[in-house]
Amino acid sequence: MKLMKHSMLIGSLAISVSSSVMAQEQYYDFGFIGGSATYGQSVFSDEDGAGISAEPNLFYNGKYGFVDGSLVNVAVMPYFGISGNWRFATVSDDFDDIPSGIENRDGNGELGVTLGTVGARLTYLQDVTSEHKGYEIQLHLGRTLDLPLNNVTLTPYLEIDYRDKKFSDHLYSISSTEAVASGLDEFNADSSWVYQAGLIGIYSFTPDWLGLAKLELEHHDSDSPLVQRDLGWLASIGVTYKFTN
Repeated sequence: MKLMKHSMLIGSLAISVSSSVMAQEQYYDFGFIGGSATYGQSVFSDEDGAGISAEPNLFYNGKYGFVDGSLVNVAVMPYFGISGNWRFATVSDDFDDIPSGIENRDGNGELGVTLGTVGARLTYLQDVTSEHKGYEIQLHLGRTLDLPLNNVTLTPYLEIDYRDKKFSDHLYSISSTEAVASGLDEFNADSSWVYQAGLIGIYSFTPDWLGLAKLELEHHDSDSPLVQRDLGWLASIGVTYKFTN
């Protein structure tokens, strides 16, 4: 099975510990690094079976901003920061089983701004590498639940992303050449939406070592024939080292 990296879409490369840190001090000046084994299926995969892969996990939240996977935010003032992100390729035969005849869509670098906290934020990201020159707006909401067990936390989250026409065209459109090669219908994409939801569990083995488990669900609201299934999903489990006190 080919490596799958569709979890790298938004803050992918990492477990998103999506909590309201202003109300939950355990996630202030908190950071970890590690890795996970993943099992799941992208919305772009034309194979019936799921795939196995490995991915790194990186998270930090503190006085000067936060790092949530590939999204880095530097605080300029309370609740406002400058954000940078590397968006990894999600439609690529290198990482997934996309339909034969479809060309790879390369990843891109982005810059923008974030309003809010790591657990409740609105982020604008603009392509600055001239890959598609489009933008995305992300609304991310999550909160860690209060549990009776001191060494276990559960964090449900929800994210809604708006992608403009240029970005959507880059990902979802199918050219006449691709249509002939793949057998899919030619398609010109308009702006689109992506909906994500998930649940993250953290177990503290020791003060420094954490176990992580995650379930992610993803839906792309596009009529593109490239979207092979209504729901993408990913389950992962891993171990990380907490590098903060």
